Amino acid sequence: MPRVHDHYLPLAPERDMEASIDDQGQLRTDSTGLTAQGWTWMLEVHYTARGYWRLPGITVKEGGQPRFTQYLETRQSGKRLLNLNGIEDLANVTLDLQNCRLSSRARLLGFPRPPLDDGPLVIIAPHPDDAELAAYGLYRQHAERAWILTLTAGERHKRLDRQYLPFLDPDLQSASRRKGWIRAWNSATTPMLAGLAQQRLYMLGYFNDTLGALLKAPTEHQPSFGDETLTPADFREWNLHPLASDEQANGAANRGVDLLADLERLLDEIRPSTVVTPHPEIDSHPDHRAASQALAMAMQNTRHRPQRVLLYVNHLKSQRGFPRGPAHAAAGVWPVQYAQSRLGPAPLYSQPLDLETQREKAVAMDSMHDLRDKPGLERRLKRAVKRRLSGISPRQWPRYGQHDYFQTHIKAHEVFVQVDAEAFQASFDEP
Repeated sequence: MPRVHDHYLPLAPERDMEASIDDQGQLRTDSTGLTAQGWTWMLEVHYTARGYWRLPGITVKEGGQPRFTQYLETRQSGKRLLNLNGIEDLANVTLDLQNCRLSSRARLLGFPRPPLDDGPLVIIAPHPDDAELAAYGLYRQHAERAWILTLTAGERHKRLDRQYLPFLDPDLQSASRRKGWIRAWNSATTPMLAGLAQQRLYMLGYFNDTLGALLKAPTEHQPSFGDETLTPADFREWNLHPLASDEQANGAANRGVDLLADLERLLDEIRPSTVVTPHPEIDSHPDHRAASQALAMAMQNTRHRPQRVLLYVNHLKSQRGFPRGPAHAAAGVWPVQYAQSRLGPAPLYSQPLDLETQREKAVAMDSMHDLRDKPGLERRLKRAVKRRLSGISPRQWPRYGQHDYFQTHIKAHEVFVQVDAEAFQASFDEP
């Protein structure tokens, strides 16, 4: 018997209307004249998985032609949001079910799309590759006004055999320095594939797994776990313009005050209308949560305030393989249960990616050395077994790369929560 498990977030749709799904899978609503342009549409459905291993899927068709398939959890039933972005005619949608059944009752939720072309767009990447994973399609769409600020070099190394070229360096200190140098190069070059100018790509060079400590003790230097002799300057050589902390007599240290000074200066110089950053409640990585906290702290002291903040999630606790299904499937909303959020009810924004953009995203991800990771034999065997039992043809599982992200993050959509910048900043204030 499937386990009942609803997914929900405190959302604020501007349109919320009853809908139904007939026996032929046709989506029907009581409202006429619905338009897809300028809106993010989500369909709230109640599904029940059939079988034990076969992956439930719902293929969204427009005019009888398949557009994309969204995959759900096995052995569960409950409420889910189907992503309808990329559909042009909501009155011509049918749903084709695989390994599941749907209740006939549904709800159609509409969220107005923010005017992202009203000013510069800044993406906060805690590590090299976070911007690509979460928002490649977004920054490609807005390449002429997008900036990427990568906070850490992601330099930490634990095993010499896990170097990009195994055993290239004789010790972990040298390997960590090289890893950070390579990832800094990745962050300075990969976004140019999407049309971003290098002058709008900044590597701040702070150290991996230290952002939380920097904010707790802002005046104390936190050494790198990989090499205590490193400084942020070691990873800034491809920045075309200096950062605020570069102007100090001894250069930048891995300190919270330096990180905040850099962010404050950049926000005032760029004057973004939109900032994209990790969701501080849902993204489980400590550096990601600290990155958003640092952004909120920096905003307290800037002359310029953004209009809005888009929140993304790259790390989910105990949720491997989400969004589910092979590459090019639809991306749903994160599998969480949040009745309340300190950010309050908020709209969703979904960036649709056409097939060519998804392929470009695969190339961008492959250019990031850290995503060329080769999982161990046990993980590869488990993955092969799950795919074999999923009921999806092996030909439908593209093998672009061995890292899980080549399955989970090359999707037909990128998903964000949109919050007012003032509300985002206030959510970090002490109660």
